[in-house]
Amino acid sequence: MFKPSAMTFATARPRLAARAVLLAVLAVPGVALAQQVLVTGARNGLAQANTSIGVRVFSGDEIRQSGAADLVEALRKLAGIDVRRAPQSSQRPDLRVAAAAYSVSTKVNAAPAASSASLPANVEQANAQLSLIPLENVERVEVSSSGAVKVVTRQPSAGATHGSLFTEAGEFDQRDSRVSLARNRDGLSLDGALEEQRNGNYRDGSDFRQHSFSGGAEWKVQHGRFGFSADSVDQDTRYPAPPGLFSSIAPLDRRPDDLYAYGVKRASAFVQRYIGNIDLGLEVSQREKTASTSYVGDNGGYVSAYDSRQWQLSPRLRHYGKWGGATTDTELGIDLMQWQRRTGSETPEEAEQVVRRQHSRAVLLREELAFGGPHAPRLLFGLRHEQYRLDPADLPAGGSDWENQNAWDLQASYDYTPLLSIYVKAARSYRIDDDGYTSAGYRPLAGQLRQEREVGATWGNAARSISLRLFSEHLRNEIIFDQSLGQQGYAGNLEPTRRDGLVIEAGMNLNRDWRIGGQAQQVNASFDDYPYHGQDIALVPKTLLSARVYWAPPGGASSADMGVQWLRALRYGNDFDHSCLAQVPAFATLDGRYTRKMGAWELALSGSNLTNRRHYGDAPACRSSIYQNDARQLRVSLRYRF
Repeated sequence: MFKPSAMTFATARPRLAARAVLLAVLAVPGVALAQQVLVTGARNGLAQANTSIGVRVFSGDEIRQSGAADLVEALRKLAGIDVRRAPQSSQRPDLRVAAAAYSVSTKVNAAPAASSASLPANVEQANAQLSLIPLENVERVEVSSSGAVKVVTRQPSAGATHGSLFTEAGEFDQRDSRVSLARNRDGLSLDGALEEQRNGNYRDGSDFRQHSFSGGAEWKVQHGRFGFSADSVDQDTRYPAPPGLFSSIAPLDRRPDDLYAYGVKRASAFVQRYIGNIDLGLEVSQREKTASTSYVGDNGGYVSAYDSRQWQLSPRLRHYGKWGGATTDTELGIDLMQWQRRTGSETPEEAEQVVRRQHSRAVLLREELAFGGPHAPRLLFGLRHEQYRLDPADLPAGGSDWENQNAWDLQASYDYTPLLSIYVKAARSYRIDDDGYTSAGYRPLAGQLRQEREVGATWGNAARSISLRLFSEHLRNEIIFDQSLGQQGYAGNLEPTRRDGLVIEAGMNLNRDWRIGGQAQQVNASFDDYPYHGQDIALVPKTLLSARVYWAPPGGASSADMGVQWLRALRYGNDFDHSCLAQVPAFATLDGRYTRKMGAWELALSGSNLTNRRHYGDAPACRSSIYQNDARQLRVSLRYRF
């Protein structure tokens, strides 16, 4: 477990500290919250048609009408999610649910869970980059109070070829160009998207470039369908190391050889067969990920790199039927996965390479009962058991507990009146360490366990509504990355913690042209066991408030929106004993967008951080190692749909 003595590495050998920084950049490209991101779709396997219980649902049309450039911006605008750039600027803005009960020091988690309506056709233990999903392919997005985000993609609309062209330019040398095409005719569906992005950022010596592609095809036959999909992303980032760490001579903006490169390639194929009210499905997928970082120091070069490869085979069986007065939806499945990762580093003193392999097999069951009638009660249940196998040299302490993992999920909802609905949820989920870069070397950490409870109620309709959600969460062996020495640090298991929170959301139409919406989140995050029982967790804001007003006159020729987000002051990182008397200041940010449509063309002007507030993006140590978020930025975009 993490204790103050385990987070002090100031006396470590120089070459060990150097490798720590290099691998830190690789293992954690950006400090982000530990929400779960699941991506599933109608073209890949057996996608769920119904939404999960107790989630906020945003339709694809609603997302596209928001004027957002990508899915991350759409979630920030529609769901009030706090979006910040990673300190390394190695990615687009990363997705954070700032007050949704999670430690700010944990990696984004897409590990398997047994969320009954959220079990995807293909579960992958990798960071899901929501910004790469074309908005034109989104069917709906579901966001839970605990921060889980589920994206369901759609098939292209029937008819002739259609698509869109998008280009955007902004301050700090920002450029973004995208093209997407789709066709659905005579049983054949095709879609593809290309994007090129660059951003100079306002930080000295920090330049970012990205190229991405995604596409797929599906053929429908008399009793089934089959198809494939593929996507790739390549990123190059100039991000110099902190001053004095490798070089005390050259300033940040004069070290062009300090470079970070990251790439992911995925491919999958599926086949589905309908036999009466039974669906049989099979999906096979492969993912390759590479990353490397290099710094030029006073004594030579420091290079670190890794590459990983994962294969997965996922057969599924789904049955639709009736039981008493209820309709049933039952799914059985198996996931067989093989994963391998090679990590290497080279410093002026030595070179090192480590190989780690992992195999797992999982069985899952999902059941949904929908009773219909005026109160429309629903009951969902999910169960997942997974076994992991490692090389004996890689097993962590307590390997037997680590190798067998169980997850379950129980949800129920009830429409008390046509305007009032209530729900309850309880779940247990797990996460397995897939980095293994700890203070003890490359041995993986203990598995993370999360237990969640939630109740909620929603009153209203499309014109006006208000919802209340209460949640509680207990975590054991939470996997975090400790940045107690700025960028230097290691992954580790945190002491037991709990989060208790309240979320209130409301929205209403002011008149025909105007609508307002907002939410308030209050979270108490503290340690739950000796030796820090009851103490607040650092870098978790207790309060987050957001509000947005929309203007959309009839005809749709023009539209505009403006929003504000406010985060309450919070404690600095690495302050287990509450010895830091200072606080990270509270801040509010303002953004807006105006859109004008002219036939198939759409011209937009948008701005972020309009008051130019120099607020913190991350502060892992008391009044030090502070990363400021981006300054004010204005952008102009042009979109053409055909």
